[in-house]
Amino acid sequence: MAARTVVGTISGATLAISASLPATYDAAGYGATSITYTTIGEVENFGNHGVTATITEFVPIATAVVAKMKGSKNYGTMSMTLGSIPTDSGQAIITTASESTAHYSAKLTYPDNEIHYLDVLVAKDEYQDGSVNDAMKRSVDFAICRAPVIVAAA
Repeated sequence: MAARTVVGTISGATLAISASLPATYDAAGYGATSITYTTIGEVENFGNHGVTATITEFVPIATAVVAKMKGSKNYGTMSMTLGSIPTDSGQAIITTASESTAHYSAKLTYPDNEIHYLDVLVAKDEYQDGSVNDAMKRSVDFAICRAPVIVAAA
């Protein structure tokens, strides 16, 4: 399948997690058959991911013109909302990962089969308590530690 040329819906996308890390942080490493990904069930919202650069400023007195330089990069945090299912295998891995300092591999697969591989730390796993008519949900943050590896739809 060719890369998309129009905006589409995210309906049908899936997110999976693995405690295994790739031998190399590229498409071949993440796609290796030695890595088993477990789908995370009941994702309501994936949140955002990508890069944000810090902009450093310097103002020389002689010109009083603000000079701007690109500084460090931050690949962000995916702040997700899940329907809470304690018996879901993917959510169980998140629970374990939230108490660990270990990195995990994540695989976001879009409906057109484009894949984003992510090196993540599970930074948050909170229950979202609400009122009588609210669904039982969890708020989960994946802190992304490296540039996402994007594999175009084939």
